[in-house]
Amino acid sequence: MLPSHSSLAIPDIVAPGVNILAAIEDAYVIGSGTSMATPHVAGVVALLKALHPNWSPAALKSAIMTTASVTDERGMPILAEGMPWKVADPFDYGGGHINPNGAADPGLIYDIDP
Repeated sequence: MLPSHSSLAIPDIVAPGVNILAAIEDAYVIGSGTSMATPHVAGVVALLKALHPNWSPAALKSAIMTTASVTDERGMPILAEGMPWKVADPFDYGGGHINPNGAADPGLIYDIDP
């Protein structure tokens, strides 16, 4: 069953966000979730912007989305957590897992104007 229109939340990209060591006030904690994955994506965008200063936000997103991987580091399909576990699909991972090295030299980018 597909999610209802009001609860449809398809990610653009998946980034590391589980069991991330983070600083909070005067302590370090292990955190998981979107708030842990977002800084990884922001860092990749900053690095890409340094490599390609003339790229627009759309070009940066294109490079990230078109070079994402839908397999894990062993070449196996990404699994979606839940009960029961299943092979993930675009509703789980969007374009796939972020690949900074691939995005640095994507070969082709799609750019748009506002």
